[in-house]
Amino acid sequence: MVITAIMAHKQRALVRAFEHAGATGAAQARSSEQLGLKPGMAWHQLVGHAVLRCPGEGRYFLDLANWQRLRRRRRVIALAVIAGLLVLLALILLLTARAG
Repeated sequence: MVITAIMAHKQRALVRAFEHAGATGAAQARSSEQLGLKPGMAWHQLVGHAVLRCPGEGRYFLDLANWQRLRRRRRVIALAVIAGLLVLLALILLLTARAG
């Protein structure tokens, strides 16, 4: 869970760097060197999710629509996990109350 939070934080920092540079389309694509960034695991995850897109020559841009889609999907998953845990907790409390 901690590793996931760290990755999410690093991914948000990468997205902010691309937004700050205005690299939100193929014509404004920048290399990691131009942005002062070092590609790592968070970078490669965003490339895998098509949030960072490469039109060629080692330059990348931020696909805002895919970033929003990824954020929505993560929120839905988090809410589903929380809902599942609440149901499990309710069942445990119900069974404990009946046993006692």
